[in-house]
Amino acid sequence: MNSMKVVVLLVLMCLPGLASGTSVLPKPLEEMVREADHIVVAKIVSVDMVDGGGKPITDREARTGPGLSNRMRFNLEVQEVLFAGRKSPSRRLRVPLWSMWHYSLGTMQDDLTGVTGIFLLKSDANEPVYPAGFQRPLKEKNEVLRLIGARP
Repeated sequence: MNSMKVVVLLVLMCLPGLASGTSVLPKPLEEMVREADHIVVAKIVSVDMVDGGGKPITDREARTGPGLSNRMRFNLEVQEVLFAGRKSPSRRLRVPLWSMWHYSLGTMQDDLTGVTGIFLLKSDANEPVYPAGFQRPLKEKNEVLRLIGARP
C-alpha cells in the first residue's frame, strides 16, 4: 500500500463525518491523551467482525453502521508502549471499533491490515478513547509523548 493511501485512510478515520453519514464532534488530541489508559504504537495485523452475539462474520461485504449490530475490530500487535495506566497492555490487543461508522469488512481488511500507528485506548477492554481520532499517524509521536509528559 502506498503511503498516500495510508495517509488518506488515517485522515478518514480521524475526522468525523468524512467516512460516513454518522458524525462525531472533534476532540482535541490533548484531551484524548489525558483520558487514555494505554497509548501504544502498534501494527494492525488483521481486521475482523462479529455480530451482536459475538459470532464471527467472514462475509467481506458485511457492514457496520446505525441499525446494525455488527462490530468491527482491529487486532493489534503492540510494538511499543508509550503510556500504560494501571497495568501494561498485552503484546496483542483486540480493539472494538464504534459500531456506528459505515464500513465494510473487506474494505477495512484491504486498506488497514499492515498499517502501523499510535492507538489511544481506554479500559481493560482496549476500547478507543474516543470514536474518532483514537488512531494517530506515527509522525505525531513526539507530540503525543509531549502530551503524555504533561498529564496531571
